[in-house]
Amino acid sequence: MIRKPFSVNDMEAMRSQCKRIRDRALIEFLYSTGVRISEAVALNIGDIDMERLELIVFGKGGKERKTYFTEGAKFHLSRFFRERCLREQITYEELKDRQLFVSSDKNHRRMTYNKVQDMLRTLGRRAGVEMVHPHRFCRTIATDLLNRGIPIEQVRDFLGYEKLDTTLIYCAVREEETYDLISKAL
Repeated sequence: MIRKPFSVNDMEAMRSQCKRIRDRALIEFLYSTGVRISEAVALNIGDIDMERLELIVFGKGGKERKTYFTEGAKFHLSRFFRERCLREQITYEELKDRQLFVSSDKNHRRMTYNKVQDMLRTLGRRAGVEMVHPHRFCRTIATDLLNRGIPIEQVRDFLGYEKLDTTLIYCAVREEETYDLISKAL
């Protein structure tokens, strides 16, 4: 069963409801990288190459893969890092050794899987978007990449899956685009 990705309107509604810089950085990061929540919460700031817009994540079974993020995600991550430097009264070099996504309390603890899920559900309710959960960001970027002509094998590698069948679970290609591609190929 193919589940529905976020629409453009869903994404914009959620973006407009982000009250914290961290929350906006998190949803942009999840959307543009397609990483799993377990991968995102395990990252430190130093794991991200802001110049090359890439990072290495360790997925299921400790498998390592390179993934990428957008200029938009970089913008929001940079804002978040500047805010954290000020709030924690440290330099950016010191920040590189810290966790990527942290709680908003004064202890700055690493966000947990459950904390991210709760934050996303709350954001979804405020934005009027149903069924907001971490995997839906992965589904959305996978679908968007396929709709923009990226071959499914590359989408599979980007998401870190071994089988195309697993990748297809996360993709919902629009029927009219499939028809257009098939009619052009024939």
